[in-house]
Amino acid sequence: MESIGIKREKHLDKLSTKELQGVIDNYFKHLANKGYSKGTIKIHVSAMQKSLTVLRPDIKPFLDNDQNRVRWWSAGREQKKGDSYVNADIVREHLKEINKKIAETQALGGFRVREIAKATIDRENYEIKINKAKGGRDRTLYFQHRQEVFERLAGLIEELKEMHYEKHLRDYYRDIKNACRETGQEYNASHAFRFEYVQKRAQELRKNKEELKDLLEKYKADQEKKDSVNDDDRIDTAIDFVLTQEIGHNRLKMSRYYRY
Repeated sequence: MESIGIKREKHLDKLSTKELQGVIDNYFKHLANKGYSKGTIKIHVSAMQKSLTVLRPDIKPFLDNDQNRVRWWSAGREQKKGDSYVNADIVREHLKEINKKIAETQALGGFRVREIAKATIDRENYEIKINKAKGGRDRTLYFQHRQEVFERLAGLIEELKEMHYEKHLRDYYRDIKNACRETGQEYNASHAFRFEYVQKRAQELRKNKEELKDLLEKYKADQEKKDSVNDDDRIDTAIDFVLTQEIGHNRLKMSRYYRY
């Protein structure tokens, strides 16, 4: 609750029961407005029932009330199978150093976790190729318009290969789960960082039409998709085509699934 300015010494020790009820209501409205899922809000409700009632026993009936709890979590967004974390940066901050590097690599490149080992780096041309990924397909990521991201990502890939990161994957998943528990977020495994990549990348491509046009050429898009770049009602078709290539799928609806 400190995230919205509620502190024990300034508020919890001084508020009346009714005033504290109002603070709690506002807290859960705050979570829903920030886009937290129903499942994540349920986690926060449960945590508050366990911790806040120790400090303020008078608030227990309010927190235990079924109508209140349903009202709070039902305001959250629907959680689909797989999604980005509400605050992925905080999740990563809670990870061990090697696991933090793996998570950042997935978020910067959209990799499936085992694809990092299959990546080759072309520093001269600012390209990263993933060899024999899912379905035996190769794919190339182009970073001519994102050279700083390329340098960071290339360095992470080289470090992780040297560290034989694949031997640490069981601990990686366990570490993410613990980080979610500590930060009050619903666990979506490591695939959530791929969702994060797609969602952020879509915004980048919408803003940088020159890069979008360049990538449509490189990925050999048809003329209809190229023409859609300058049409606000159709630009999503071009974005989905590029993202589908970047994340290693062959159907446009997969990009839409990751984005929405």
